Amino acid sequence: MSKVTDLLEEKITELKLELREAKKYTYVGSTSSLHCSDGELYIHYGDYPENERTIVMDVEQLYKDLPFIIDQVCKEQKKMQEYHLNSIKETIKEL
Repeated sequence: MSKVTDLLEEKITELKLELREAKKYTYVGSTSSLHCSDGELYIHYGDYPENERTIVMDVEQLYKDLPFIIDQVCKEQKKMQEYHLNSIKETIKEL
């Protein structure tokens, strides 16, 4: 095989690994609806109807995880507020 072919094969293998890793995660930027039924929480997201997806969680386990989730969300929200406030302050200085 040539060096170009070897490099292409290597790059394809690398991209396949990246794709496999990316498929392990789902990013939910916003939800379209939330509801509970039979001990499960349903979180709907994505464009309705063609791309809507649903995450289903056991409410008992979610309840146990809530202290950690709330703590982390509050910390991250505080960081974001500080970031935006600093951006506003910098913009005002430039005026």
